[in-house]
Amino acid sequence: MSQLPSSFDNSNVEYAEEMPFWDKVAFHCKQQPLVPLGCALTTIAVILAAKNIKSGDKRRAQYWFRWRVGLQGATLVVLVAGSFLYGKNSQERKTQDELMKDKAKMRERLWIQELERRDEEMKARKKRAELARIKAQEMENETSKIQEELKKLEKEIQEGSNNKN
Repeated sequence: MSQLPSSFDNSNVEYAEEMPFWDKVAFHCKQQPLVPLGCALTTIAVILAAKNIKSGDKRRAQYWFRWRVGLQGATLVVLVAGSFLYGKNSQERKTQDELMKDKAKMRERLWIQELERRDEEMKARKKRAELARIKAQEMENETSKIQEELKKLEKEIQEGSNNKN
């Protein structure tokens, strides 16, 4: 049987693989918003360090390179922690998806049982209606036979009364 559509189908990670590039970037940024922030701050630190190297201020450049290392480390920690937490959430989501699929299958089975029950009722009604039609036809035949017999008896009575007179 075909799978019933669900309103939760678009929230799966598999769906993210079918997205265009920028939609996929936005999807992952919403999942782990601290990672793009860390990348942006690291990029700013590198740009400031390069600017200070160009101007000749080596102490200030060293300061920004240290910030870059710290920000890269923090971004990496956030990335790993987010992946770990998201991995747990995706496992929970998979179990919830499985439960929803089971529930949908149960609904589908119940619906099929209901349709089968209705079909059986319809067949029973048709059978009762056919039996009622047959019985009505038999009664009509009996009625016509009785009416014919009654007419014969009336004729016999009329003929018998005409013979007596």
